[in-house]
Amino acid sequence: MLHNFIRKNILLSEGQGIDHTLIICFAALISIGFIMITSATLDHAYDTRGNSFYFIVKHSIYLVIGIILSVIISRIKLSFYHDYSKIFLFLALIISLSVFFPGLGREVNGAKRWVDLGFITIQVSEISRLFIMFWVCSFICRSDIDKVFNKCLFMIIILSIIILFQRDFGSTALLISTFFAIMLVAGLNWKKLTLYLSLAFIAAIPLIIYQPYRLKRVISFLNPWDDPTGSGYQLIASLLAFGKGGIFGLGLGSSVQKLNYLPESYNDFIFALIAEELGLLFTLVIIILFTIVFFRIIRLANISYDNSLKFASYISFTIGFFITFQALIHILVNIGLAPTKGMGLPFISYGGTNLLMMFIYVGLLVRIQIENRQKISQAVQREY
Repeated sequence: MLHNFIRKNILLSEGQGIDHTLIICFAALISIGFIMITSATLDHAYDTRGNSFYFIVKHSIYLVIGIILSVIISRIKLSFYHDYSKIFLFLALIISLSVFFPGLGREVNGAKRWVDLGFITIQVSEISRLFIMFWVCSFICRSDIDKVFNKCLFMIIILSIIILFQRDFGSTALLISTFFAIMLVAGLNWKKLTLYLSLAFIAAIPLIIYQPYRLKRVISFLNPWDDPTGSGYQLIASLLAFGKGGIFGLGLGSSVQKLNYLPESYNDFIFALIAEELGLLFTLVIIILFTIVFFRIIRLANISYDNSLKFASYISFTIGFFITFQALIHILVNIGLAPTKGMGLPFISYGGTNLLMMFIYVGLLVRIQIENRQKISQAVQREY
């Protein structure tokens, strides 16, 4: 029985517990991102910064920092996050509120989502999302899901309200959807889940109506040609990029939309840029890579649960949902199936905080794999 279990999970136990398929997919996504950011920013950087390599150099620095972070995180035992989960909950709330501190928060286009530390600007919701999920995952490991659900939901609502005041509706949606997905995995009753999801949807309606810019985005999403030079401009430019690219694309570096026609082509609309330059077939390759990543992470989560590493299992699920939901939202926005929302494509889009968080996720996944391998090794030693 034990030998069959080890053989079933042999890929996990090879190479110091590293899932090479998962790492290769991450490396492929990061490489695609670097190439596309280079293509998207050369002209833009020269026009705005006087240096064609400005964004590439910054992105490269974030990549190096990210790799270092991954190595450091992979060496920290998961019990650290489990044991100090209440401190992480406290930090999640404090970090989110820090954007409202005078002289610390930075406002861009009416949104106050960033903290300016001088040498780096951090989007705090990226960090607070992970921190509060440490607490949620730890909390549901300690007690029955029906007993802890309301307490977890209450804290998620508190953090979501703070993020909404930062005018970051996308991060709120990502946090809430991931939370309910974890609750479902943990065994929450379907009827109860459906009820709370319905209430969340109903609560989102006045939030959209109350803020004119959100309402305008929804209206422009339904018919962007009603306001082609205003709220519908980005979506129209994105759809044009897909149309021009066709099946095989115009060729790397040949995008027309990136020449100041498609705003944020290296960030929020990089998927559209990929479609224009490399075509529909290559966008399918990216979707396949994200699909493989999702199922490998879910596999890791299930293996962790079988190994009685419950906290590791829930953290794996959380990371899998964070990455997949963010990628899904980005792609749906780019192809016109969701309202325009400032959310990058994981591992591919330009952006400091989000990219660093992706590397932190990688470090956590590597650590989870290592602890699974250690668990299996201990079982083998007890057997003999």
